[in-house]
Amino acid sequence: MKRLLCMILLLAMLLPAAMAEEKLTIPVPEAGDIVVIGSYEQDNVLDNGKEPLEWIVLEVQEDKAWLMTKYCIDQAIFYPQRVSRYWGNSDLRVWMNGDFITETFTPAEQELILTTVVKNDNPNGVKGAGADTEDKIYLLSKSEVLHFMPECPDRVAYPTEYAKTKGITLSEETGSCRWWTRTPGARPMDICGMRLDGRISAYGMQDVDWPTNTIRPVMWVRVGE
Repeated sequence: MKRLLCMILLLAMLLPAAMAEEKLTIPVPEAGDIVVIGSYEQDNVLDNGKEPLEWIVLEVQEDKAWLMTKYCIDQAIFYPQRVSRYWGNSDLRVWMNGDFITETFTPAEQELILTTVVKNDNPNGVKGAGADTEDKIYLLSKSEVLHFMPECPDRVAYPTEYAKTKGITLSEETGSCRWWTRTPGARPMDICGMRLDGRISAYGMQDVDWPTNTIRPVMWVRVGE
């Protein structure tokens, strides 16, 4: 009985360690590399589960890297009504920093995602941009897009098979799609977004409730040991 009790106690001590998820690390990448973290439905074959999510490395700073999804991963609207809205008070921000995180990343992966002070500005000058926000997941601004993707062809992006099923606008010639930034557009109800050919649109077909645009989330993650 004493020996059995010792074995039970030993198992009780070892079991939590065995069940604990191994700490995840991402080797320090270089700008332009592809990092795989998280999983999201992409091939539209629902029976085989979600697929690993690929991210392009935009920038590396010491122990952190800035990532953007390689593909436009889903259809999204900013806000369900055609009214004045900023990134900071959008439904899209709430979803991306809530359900999207918990459904896309394991607890270990979530530990790698850093909270970022997101600077919100409005180069179009018609309305403000709202206060700066603190986010884990967000969208690029117009100025960030122009910095990292200065030419129109650089900004042309393609949807996953899953995103295609959501009624998004697609180019008949190239298969490209439109995608949102977080920057306000020319009118109070507009948000800047990428057209099919990579031009940035600040007016027209970019209303906050427009249902055929897509998203390319960005995030800072901890890298290295």
